[in-house]
Amino acid sequence: MDGYLTLDDPLAAYDTIAAEVGTLARTVTPGHLGDPTPCEGWTVRRLLCHLVFVNDRYATLAEGALIPEDEPDYADPVAAFGEHAARARAAFGRPGYLTEVAPTPIGPQPGAVTVQHVVNELTTHGWDLARALGTSTDVAPDLAPRVLASWRSFLDGLPRDGDPFGPERPAPAGATEADRLAAYLGRDAG
Repeated sequence: MDGYLTLDDPLAAYDTIAAEVGTLARTVTPGHLGDPTPCEGWTVRRLLCHLVFVNDRYATLAEGALIPEDEPDYADPVAAFGEHAARARAAFGRPGYLTEVAPTPIGPQPGAVTVQHVVNELTTHGWDLARALGTSTDVAPDLAPRVLASWRSFLDGLPRDGDPFGPERPAPAGATEADRLAAYLGRDAG
């Protein structure tokens, strides 16, 4: 996992992106839920449920319980995002958690790596949500370059067939940092 951890303060980064994605989520209306997203085959509702699941899954991991494998269909994903983001933050902020090594889906890792992964997921899919809603894709401009560096350290050299990330695409002229991140992960950021 060399190079994967790019955040100086993982908890502050989590606070920033969870707040930003929470704000985006609260703009979702029932009319948006069936709209497509840049994630192939995913609607806005499916994307929101995934964002909730990321917080739910990794909060559960940080709490020391067995993590759920199957992604639920949350009845109210907008409300559930806030609930599980607060739960995740509380679990991540437990004294000693960031340095404590515990089992993860990719093997034993310190908590800081888990928080980095959650920040990576929320930043990436926050861009997807912003794009689907037709709002600014300038998501987490201070975090996006670090998230891109983290994904690069993890994905460079691995085959990417579109599940979940496709081959890198060119970023358009004038792209935001988050647009560059999206293009690296195979999204059409143009």
